[in-house]
Amino acid sequence: MDITPHPAAPASGVLSSHATARFSGIDAEILLGAEAAPMTVMAMTVQPDQGAPAHISFEEDKVFCISDGRLLFLIGVQKIEVKAGDRLFVAKGVTHGFSAMGGVARMMLVSTPARHDRFFQAMDALPVPHDLNDVQSVCETFGQAIGGPVVTL
Repeated sequence: MDITPHPAAPASGVLSSHATARFSGIDAEILLGAEAAPMTVMAMTVQPDQGAPAHISFEEDKVFCISDGRLLFLIGVQKIEVKAGDRLFVAKGVTHGFSAMGGVARMMLVSTPARHDRFFQAMDALPVPHDLNDVQSVCETFGQAIGGPVVTL
């Protein structure tokens, strides 16, 4: 059996940053993404008391791997405190969000299918302060819906 990757797929090997995006106190280093990628992989640094507001990703399943610091996650209606070494799964269609607690936090996000990198880049391109209509347009384009503020205790 010949297992040949799709001709436009990224090459196998060491991942390196090919783009960055910043919004909502999150600095994302994009390691894998774009149209031909099978998934999005981003190394994320989250500033204290900032992070992703409660939202739904309608078409993406996500895995978060915490590497440094502490975060408060909202998954569904449950708030979960996590630390370095913890891993979380969020299925598509489930409300979720997070914020860094007590300092800077770092984590890896793997999202499939690949498109969350493009959502981050589109949000980064919006003028600050964000116009809510622009945010809504980006969310609609990338299958996202904001459902509330950044999660707090």
